[in-house]
Amino acid sequence: MAEYETPEFYPVPFPDGLPTIELQRLSLARLMNDDVDQARRLFEICTREGFFYLDLTDHPKGLKLLHGAHSVHRVGQEVFKVPMAEKYKFEPRASYETGLLDTGYKELGLDSEGNCNKLELLNISQAGFFSGLEDYTLPSWLAPQEALFRSTLQTANVIHNVILAILERGLALPTGAFTSLHRLVDRSGDFLRILHYPAPKDGKPHAHPPTPAHRDAVSVALLFCWQGGLQITDSTAPVDHTVEEPEDTWFFVPPLPGHVIVNLGLVMEVLSGNVLRAGKHRVVTPPGPQGLHDRLSVLISARPEENTPMRALTSPKIPQKNPEDDPSGGEEVLSAKEWGIQQVLKTVHNIRRQNNEPLSQ
Repeated sequence: MAEYETPEFYPVPFPDGLPTIELQRLSLARLMNDDVDQARRLFEICTREGFFYLDLTDHPKGLKLLHGAHSVHRVGQEVFKVPMAEKYKFEPRASYETGLLDTGYKELGLDSEGNCNKLELLNISQAGFFSGLEDYTLPSWLAPQEALFRSTLQTANVIHNVILAILERGLALPTGAFTSLHRLVDRSGDFLRILHYPAPKDGKPHAHPPTPAHRDAVSVALLFCWQGGLQITDSTAPVDHTVEEPEDTWFFVPPLPGHVIVNLGLVMEVLSGNVLRAGKHRVVTPPGPQGLHDRLSVLISARPEENTPMRALTSPKIPQKNPEDDPSGGEEVLSAKEWGIQQVLKTVHNIRRQNNEPLSQ
């Protein structure tokens, strides 16, 4: 794996002696070649913890995505140095509190000098490039990277749909039940995101995790990271935003060169009637000496087309609600866009609660 280690991305080694969990490793080549055992393992993982390492080094598509992610990381090392005033001009489509954050710049905390001190995000819209329904223009300090962003999103979409096709078969759904909802050209809120976690100036870990406990409001996420900080929990209970989860339930996920961390999201819980499970996780300050260095990661999401009804699909392997058990007719079925915005509001509320900030009315 030496040629995939990109040593310049690893400021210091991951410390020994920490509570860690090594996720199961799957092979992209074997998944793309319809290997029955790999498909079975993927489906089983997605009905439990919802996280796994995917080896990208054994297939040309994987290598293309891996090299693309490395290039995006290098871009991130430079573009986050752009003055805050310029970054703010790259605006999200709508208020962070009323829209999906699929494009634009966002920071989640400033120091006394007006610089980001917790987390900042750059979001590149997949629909902006590929839907053909908008004139999507990047700011001048990002525009030279458009070809890289397009290529990386295209390749990620292929890999997302390899995973989704296997989940279709595992749930005995018709071919295309998931993949037809996740086309490259759909308006879906899909994004390529570069995340920058500045190192605390005092060298001490943040009092609260920069990214609190949550499950992603996506279908599938591909996460590239080169430092510690990502943690998953052994708890299968729903996220409770009103209480702190016990620290001894959280485990670091060490980065693995040549691999991407795959995370199933809440969309798949809804569409599968909770047969599939989204991975609960958080991001804390990198451990030990790694915490003295800024942390960069690259996230590429898949979401369903924005008009998709957010309800369980029909299959012998998916439990169906009995209308007779709910005389009121049940809850209103939201579209994927409406549901996604609802999830964003919950996340914002959680972050504000954790940081003791005023809550939205």
